[in-house]
Amino acid sequence: MLQIIPVYEGNTIAVRASGKLSHEDYQKFIPELEKHIEEHEKITLLFEFDNFTGWDLDAVKDDFKFGMKHLENFERIAMVGDKAWERWMSFIAKPFLIAGKVKYFNRENLQDAWDWLREREDLEKLAEQLQPYKNIVVAVDYSIYAKHACKRAIELAKHYKASLTLLNVALEYVPYSAYGDAMGAYLIDEAIIEEQNKARMEAAEAQMKVFTDELETDYPITSKVICGETKTSIVTFLEAQDADLVVFGARKKKGLNKLIGSIPQYVQSNSRCEMLIVPVQDLTF
Repeated sequence: MLQIIPVYEGNTIAVRASGKLSHEDYQKFIPELEKHIEEHEKITLLFEFDNFTGWDLDAVKDDFKFGMKHLENFERIAMVGDKAWERWMSFIAKPFLIAGKVKYFNRENLQDAWDWLREREDLEKLAEQLQPYKNIVVAVDYSIYAKHACKRAIELAKHYKASLTLLNVALEYVPYSAYGDAMGAYLIDEAIIEEQNKARMEAAEAQMKVFTDELETDYPITSKVICGETKTSIVTFLEAQDADLVVFGARKKKGLNKLIGSIPQYVQSNSRCEMLIVPVQDLTF
């Protein structure tokens, strides 16, 4: 599956590839990417491999045709993954990028990939300055603790006049190859897994609407549901959105202690934005 991750910058696009890519995936994805190219002419691209197992033959052809057609439109391409053969792909692509550059980054260096795309030469200078929050993201699981965290985030967003986004990650079912390689046959019918993922996304989006409505606020909120592994997907979204604060909910000190060593700690270690954990002090809101 190919999934476009919303990006804060105008001419940058982020794409997450998971499972085995098919011709149908490219038919949905290419028009969106070409629209972006038509609007900006020159773009930078972050391509993240997450539980990626390869392509079918038609998808390989689609990828090659699109790449050859738009050689001049890519300024830079950052590839992020955790497998040796994914790194080799970046070396294979380099000779074809006449006007641009391509570079591979391991998953733990995702921040470096974004810095390379954005060319932040003044990053150290910015780090020394305390800036007001402009882009706040709340990671929600639709619990009462997430609702409490949202209320705190709304207060902060109002104070700083910042944008506010609620993010939920729907866990993705991933097919596994019978032979452990990119072109192997799946142990479970790919279509069944795709339908399961689609159903999970639809259910999560419905929950998000109900959850947002129950906040009963007139402050503008953007909601987003994406599919993938929770901790890595949150980090990818934060970097793509250039978020400067991420908010998590927790259940008193006991819940806070449980968070240490889990998703928030991973996010804190692998993203550049500040993090706020909001524990529920009592059971009344």
